[in-house]
Amino acid sequence: MDKQPFHETTRERWHFSHFIPEQVESLSERLGLDSLLVKLLCARKVTTGDEQAIKDFITPSWDLITRFKGATSDEDLERATSRIKKALDSHERIVVNGDPDADGITGTVILTTGLRHLGGEVHYDFPIRSKEGHGLQPRIIDEAKQSGATLIITSDCGSKDVESVRYANSQNIDVIICDHHILGKENPPAYAIVNPYRRNEKTLEQSLSGAGVSMKLVLAIFDKMQVQVPDEVLKYLLAIATLGTISDRMSFLNPMNRLIVKEGIRALNSTRMEGLRALKDVSSNGIEELRSNDIGRTIVPRLNAPGRIGDRSEGIPDSRIVVDLLLLGAGYQNAQKASEVLEEFNLVIELDQSKKNRPAYVNETSALDDATIVEDINEKRKFMTSKIEDEIDMLVQKQVDVEKDKIIIVQGRNWNPGVIGIDTDRLKDRFLRPAVILTEYTGSEYLRGSVRSIPTINMYRIVDTVAEDFEKKHGRQLFQTEVQTLQGKRLVNAFGGHAQACGFTLHKRDLEEFISALRGGMESVPSDQFNFSYEVLDTLPLSQINYEFVRRLDHLAPYGQEFEYPLFFMEGISVGKARPFGNKYQEARTPHVEFWVSGAHPKKQRHPGYRLNAVGFGLWEKFLKLNSHDPKLKYDIIFSVEFFKKRVKKKLLHKLRLNVVDIRLSTK
Repeated sequence: MDKQPFHETTRERWHFSHFIPEQVESLSERLGLDSLLVKLLCARKVTTGDEQAIKDFITPSWDLITRFKGATSDEDLERATSRIKKALDSHERIVVNGDPDADGITGTVILTTGLRHLGGEVHYDFPIRSKEGHGLQPRIIDEAKQSGATLIITSDCGSKDVESVRYANSQNIDVIICDHHILGKENPPAYAIVNPYRRNEKTLEQSLSGAGVSMKLVLAIFDKMQVQVPDEVLKYLLAIATLGTISDRMSFLNPMNRLIVKEGIRALNSTRMEGLRALKDVSSNGIEELRSNDIGRTIVPRLNAPGRIGDRSEGIPDSRIVVDLLLLGAGYQNAQKASEVLEEFNLVIELDQSKKNRPAYVNETSALDDATIVEDINEKRKFMTSKIEDEIDMLVQKQVDVEKDKIIIVQGRNWNPGVIGIDTDRLKDRFLRPAVILTEYTGSEYLRGSVRSIPTINMYRIVDTVAEDFEKKHGRQLFQTEVQTLQGKRLVNAFGGHAQACGFTLHKRDLEEFISALRGGMESVPSDQFNFSYEVLDTLPLSQINYEFVRRLDHLAPYGQEFEYPLFFMEGISVGKARPFGNKYQEARTPHVEFWVSGAHPKKQRHPGYRLNAVGFGLWEKFLKLNSHDPKLKYDIIFSVEFFKKRVKKKLLHKLRLNVVDIRLSTK
């Protein structure tokens, strides 16, 4: 039993990295690196290896991109590439079943691009997330059978879809699983499973995204076909794989991911592919050169939006619209077909058809129109998410004991399952502990659930253990859903994900037992695992922030999951001209704040001092509580430094600002 209320153990803290100056200086000399960068490498524990390992981390070998044998077991790779070669040689119809999120979408683009380049007849489809969830879907199997397809390749899914693969086999369709998720106790009876976890030893490939595994499979197929991958195709595949790697928050401590993203961002920023360029332009708000954090904030939400709410039976484009868009300009998309699809979409979505702002590189209207559709769907997703947030705020007061609960569980009704993951993530951030959102539906016996966790707790393992104990006790699976197929109704797997994010479907009759078992499992997690802190690299005076400082940090780019862009500390600063902001559906909350920070010159009292623009995402409410409009108040902040080139009215502007992640009253 804890000696204090549980919520008292989850307070935010600012944790400052500590360094031994002599060690930093020594490493700096041996590696030929700026001391600031050495401190960052030490803080991220990159320096625990030998000097060569550190150099390999900073400058990974190109071999990490081109090698593919670690993508799965040797036997599975041989079976997969041989079967696909047979399909290409025999002109079989191939269907890619992608998961309807950014990683699954980009993996689908990669598989489709690679196989079409080799002459394959490749089609693609995705589950209707709000009705079917994730994974290999019997509906797609039925439609593949009816169209004459003989091979299905999954993208970012399938590793646990035992029943669905059996069903495909019964329809004389071979299935090749291409996935990166953790394997279950029983593997699907697929023709081959391309999954890095099929290897017994630990490999770099086990930290790849689904898109990354798809790229490795494509490279293996080119090798099997004895065809050289054209440079332009490889650059395109790297740009697409980068989107999947960033979206699925794969480890940037992994040099393979670092190299994919580094080269992929370079390719993305210079691409001439109409669809990819149109998506970049409509997402970036004028930013000329996107960085990894820009991609995570701008492009990725737009990739996810159609999959979250799409349903073509209701006139809402789904994940296929994103693939249609990204393939434009790659040489494998029929422009007339895209135009026909757009005509259907235009019946239900109001689009701005004006051509006056079309970039010159867009030769077909379809690229920019598809990008606009994606943007419109993203706006609809924001509205739906905001509406659910309002309901959650009320339910938290009734359903959550903030002082005692080690996991936040909120249950609602008729929430779109495609967007509840976003709100679960926000619950996790709000309470600094794992969160679950459950939603039931009128007329259905099943509930959908979304789980998000903090970095120190593996919720996938905990939920999976609950499911295993349930199956031992009752002799049936906990997470299943019923689907209609050509052979009648079937129960299929409905659980999957990662340590920090997973989802499931379960029957209402099992809900109470599930919640009880989940809470019981959480009780065994020590309270110190819930401690959350911001890792602050160093103190940084306002006077030292300039373009040269950002360029120094860029030497270790890219930054991302587990190798985050560094946070710095500044004390005793003044703030002014604060304004709240949020998207147009957040007017009641206006969660974000923009303001100016200013500080005196460290040596010259009469110097006017320094001033920089700052933003604080999610900090408006806290800012209001701290700011009593007393001009004498001083603040301490922790922040990162952002620099970007932005085109406004044909002028290229260089913007420098602080991204403030937390703020407190200063005692200085």
